[in-house]
Amino acid sequence: MKMRRRKSRFPAINWRERIDSSEPLKGQLWTRSEKALKEPDVHWTRRAISGAVAVLECALLAWLVFGPAFTIHTVHVSGAQHLTTAQVLSAAGLNPNGSVLMVDGLSDQQRLLAQTWIRAASVQAQLDGTVTVQVSEWQPVAAYHAGGGGKVFLLSDQAVVLGPAASAGGLTIIQGPGGADPKVGDRPLDPELLVALVNIQRLLPSLIGQHVGSFVLDSCGNLTMVSMRGWKVYFGRVLTPEEFASLRDKMAALKAINGKVNYNSGDVDYINVMNPSEPAVGYHSLEPAAPSPSPGAPPPSPSPAPTCK
Repeated sequence: MKMRRRKSRFPAINWRERIDSSEPLKGQLWTRSEKALKEPDVHWTRRAISGAVAVLECALLAWLVFGPAFTIHTVHVSGAQHLTTAQVLSAAGLNPNGSVLMVDGLSDQQRLLAQTWIRAASVQAQLDGTVTVQVSEWQPVAAYHAGGGGKVFLLSDQAVVLGPAASAGGLTIIQGPGGADPKVGDRPLDPELLVALVNIQRLLPSLIGQHVGSFVLDSCGNLTMVSMRGWKVYFGRVLTPEEFASLRDKMAALKAINGKVNYNSGDVDYINVMNPSEPAVGYHSLEPAAPSPSPGAPPPSPSPAPTCK
């Protein structure tokens, strides 16, 4: 039996037809007009008011910064001994007639710490026009000069040259190798060695009842101590941390022979503690007399300069 094909209620759709060839749907807006893309017009009065407000804000800011309301009235500087108040303010970059709003405490502090004499610093500004600057200076612990004379310079406990010394009273006096004078900010010797030398000077009176006159460092790094009575102590080379540490044993050797050696005697010439287990003592009275030259004999040739080993 032949079946009838029912007719569809919907029209047939041609799926092969291109989408862009079909008609646009009615009532839909697919593109915006140029008028819709334009920004809304702002009335000229609004623009004028905005400009006036910006000008007033700038004027107010300028009045706050440069006007009398926040002008610096008082500057307190404390802790400066070797630097004047004017030098401290100049180093910090502070304008005493400026505004407290322009004071940058952190930047001013960093500029102060870049100065050789200043160890610590702080800068604080208050809205009442007061600026407080507190500094802490390095204290000199030694007086240093190059061998063969030259100027004497103050050293901090970090072995940094602070400046020329007007007086070396009470300080550890150190003579370095010959050469040019050091410059401010230089470090002519190791800080660890400087600490050891300062401690030796402070402890020697309680150790053997004597006082240090000065220390001498030669170009080979050999250390000699000169006592106030004139006799010397030969410590040997001090160039490494291990050699710095050996000074403790060498000072103990000086104490061990105290009593056997009369340190108050003018006959003592030197004490050699390069080998602390076997210290050696030299006396003026035991030195062989220098032979007198024969008449007409040429003068003896000078001894060659010692070489570093």
